[in-house]
Amino acid sequence: MNEFFGIVSPRLTSGQPQVSDIDLGPQIARLSAMLNLSAANLIGGFVFGSIGFVAFIYGKGMNLWRPMLLGIAFMVYPYFLSDDLLMIAIGTIGTAALFFLR
Repeated sequence: MNEFFGIVSPRLTSGQPQVSDIDLGPQIARLSAMLNLSAANLIGGFVFGSIGFVAFIYGKGMNLWRPMLLGIAFMVYPYFLSDDLLMIAIGTIGTAALFFLR
């Protein structure tokens, strides 16, 4: 009962902590759900997040719900997309929507 998937808790053993039988780090790092730290993704997230922040503040100041909701969406969506081209495409379409759907 002291082992869970081959990993021994250091609290339950005496002396030095034992090395786990299974090393899950490389498998977790290869998952596609991990954060994408490419330059395009970081810059795109910063640019579209900034546009979203400005839209949110504008909508809040003018009591307009559309720019507020689009601003929140702009600030949040880069965290859920790892594909650079898809993020830039959605950001470009959303930026155009901010100007045309007032």
